[in-house]
Amino acid sequence: MKILKSISDIYIESKPLAEKLKSQVDQTILHNKNEGWHYFSRIKSEESFALKLETGRVKDPIRMEDLFACTLVVENINEIKNAVSFIDSHFIIHDRRPKSDNFTHKQSSSFQFDDLRLYVTLKKVEYLPKGNLTTMTFEIQVKTFLQHAWSIATHDLIYKSEKVSWSKERVAFQVKAMLEQAEISISGADSLSDLPELAKNNYESNVLNEIKVFLLDTFPRESLPFDLLRLCRIINDILNTFKIELIHLRRIVDAETKANRGAKTLDLSPYGIIIQSMINQEKDMFQKVFKHGARTQMKGIFLPPEILTTNIVIEDDSKAVRIK
Repeated sequence: MKILKSISDIYIESKPLAEKLKSQVDQTILHNKNEGWHYFSRIKSEESFALKLETGRVKDPIRMEDLFACTLVVENINEIKNAVSFIDSHFIIHDRRPKSDNFTHKQSSSFQFDDLRLYVTLKKVEYLPKGNLTTMTFEIQVKTFLQHAWSIATHDLIYKSEKVSWSKERVAFQVKAMLEQAEISISGADSLSDLPELAKNNYESNVLNEIKVFLLDTFPRESLPFDLLRLCRIINDILNTFKIELIHLRRIVDAETKANRGAKTLDLSPYGIIIQSMINQEKDMFQKVFKHGARTQMKGIFLPPEILTTNIVIEDDSKAVRIK
């Protein structure tokens, strides 16, 4: 595309400062953002810069507010407010689009681009390099992973088609509508789960909740994993393998704890403590499932060297999983 010399001169003059701004913003956000968030940034190409000027929407070509722009991607719409607070703590927010969370100019039938865009400047601090960095307004988009996925998946479909296609755009925005509904469902999961049509449990969820209560009653929260549901499923597999009830397992661990072992053991994980307690308290029951020809659907019981198994017999062809 032919770019006018006057436009090219402005771009060449503005780009070095935009590159310095990008470096500073990248460093600030990447070093301080939530680990679960995704971040990326870009400087407009000269062609994109020229096309933006030709729209007539930029009043001052030297101060194009999105010559440099970046995007912060968060888990879901509930996290957007946290992202805005994060941005406000590191930058000065001058404007935003849309202006309000509670008002939109879109028709209810419209699913056009409306991701949150904040227009900000750097805060003045001593360590910034000399120049006009703190006067340069730049754009930070805040979007969810579903919104980001849609923009990536449909970008070429909408913007790089050989011809304008109503049908392709229709498909893209139908998908956007479905993803928006998914976002709303995720955000309102607590309320939706209370609806009579969904407020149900099954046998497995009841059992896992009982195991969760047992673990929280038995162990300090800091000694339990963040993914507590996975540990609950592991304990449920143990109950099924050894064909015992949770109340039986609770008695086993409580007896070990009263003997100053069990939950008082400091060098084993909660899983290890449970397995060790079963070995100590129910030796015959424990080794029975490891005998040759034992009828069990056991996937495998992990027995690391920290778990003492010297007082039980485990067949070589059993499903004991060991560290070699």
